[in-house]
Amino acid sequence: MAWRADGHFANGLTLLELLVAMLLTSFLALVAYTSLSLSLRASAKGQAEAEVSQELRVGQAFLERSLISAAPRLHGYKAFRPYFLGQSQELRFLTTTPLEAHSPAGIYHFRAFVGQDQRGRPCLAVEQTAGMAWLRNPEEVEIRQILIRNLADLKFTYGRAGKTHEAWDGSRQNRLPDWVEVTVAMSGREPQVWLIPLRVAETQESR
Repeated sequence: MAWRADGHFANGLTLLELLVAMLLTSFLALVAYTSLSLSLRASAKGQAEAEVSQELRVGQAFLERSLISAAPRLHGYKAFRPYFLGQSQELRFLTTTPLEAHSPAGIYHFRAFVGQDQRGRPCLAVEQTAGMAWLRNPEEVEIRQILIRNLADLKFTYGRAGKTHEAWDGSRQNRLPDWVEVTVAMSGREPQVWLIPLRVAETQESR
């Protein structure tokens, strides 16, 4: 406050006091804004990480469920040699487990591959067709889903009797592999490796 000529205090603030008050208010507002901004960014990053982790878990579960139930051939077609075509970024086989729970029981043709989403970004996609429909038209697709988006890299490898193979042809090998290894890499994350056994590999040679 300022002194008046008669020795009493004058009401109100001086210009200097007003500037100091405004400066302090601005500083406190800046601190509050910065803290809020950092909190929101951390929250958004945490949510994005959680979504990516969930997507990886779902993708792994879909592949495991289908591969564990792999079948060497369609029922009723014993003359067919075992069907399983595996490359580094594409996998085709027959399975008794449909992608959608409401689908009827039976044998389905399953394809997992590295494709592109609507924005042209790499993704892990899957396709499925009922066995008889696939037998009539190998290019027919009844269900297509994207399991994992924003892939940096994905690779399938195949195992048999302790040896790893870059590719697998069930017709030539006369059997399915014992296991499939899936290496999944996403930007900014350590690659994950999923080792998925095929139950049918233990009994198919006796069929």
